[in-house]
Amino acid sequence: MSGKTDYATYLRIDALLDLQRPLSEGAHDEMLFIVVHQVYELWFKLILSELDAAAAALEAGRPDAAMAPMRRGVAVEELLIQQLRVLETMSPDGFMRFRDPLAPASGFQSTQFREIEALSGGGDGRHLRDQGRTDLQRAQLSARLQERSLYSALATAMRYSGVDFPSGDDPADRERRLVALGSLYRDHDEPARSVLHQLCELFVDHDETIARWRHHHALMAAREIGSRSGTGGSLGVAYLQSTINVRFFPELWEVRNRL
Repeated sequence: MSGKTDYATYLRIDALLDLQRPLSEGAHDEMLFIVVHQVYELWFKLILSELDAAAAALEAGRPDAAMAPMRRGVAVEELLIQQLRVLETMSPDGFMRFRDPLAPASGFQSTQFREIEALSGGGDGRHLRDQGRTDLQRAQLSARLQERSLYSALATAMRYSGVDFPSGDDPADRERRLVALGSLYRDHDEPARSVLHQLCELFVDHDETIARWRHHHALMAAREIGSRSGTGGSLGVAYLQSTINVRFFPELWEVRNRL
């Protein structure tokens, strides 16, 4: 490694602190709004990195190596929820002072969050047509939608470990997976099975934490804008509420009915 660096140079602090550029004049809370959403995008980047690492380890038949990145991803997702408390310090009238200049920008357009959904198995190709997305972002999301999901990577790891876990979509394959999961949840004393069981629970942690974030996000939005439509033309709070019951890994929830 050649040369020396320092804190500001290594982290590119000057460039980072130059990225907050409010559009309105005299709206104090706009700086808060920008900083919080930029930090969200940085956390999204880290979550994607960790979930990708977990999926790669699973596909390589190394479920033990997927544990740490899954735990870290869930830990970061807990921060997403906590960050909403910071946004809630903004009053509705404070938000209205700079809301109009934001249109049609919207958190609905976050490509990285759509990538997290896609990697988790909840991707929707319709979001490729969302306004406010660049060609590069569309290409990134399109590639992500075509990649393996976390659950398909888990299925690969299951098969590496000798578990009957088919990847098909027909009812018979789904039933075999549920039978295998039921067996795994009832009997996971053996070390290899214990790792797979813990991973399944980490997947549920990921699923649950995103659901709790969606719920808190919907409440926060209702507190700020009531029933108004979103700045990007979405249904606003109604849209957010419609996503609360979305689950990435329904089979990991359904197996609990069989225990």
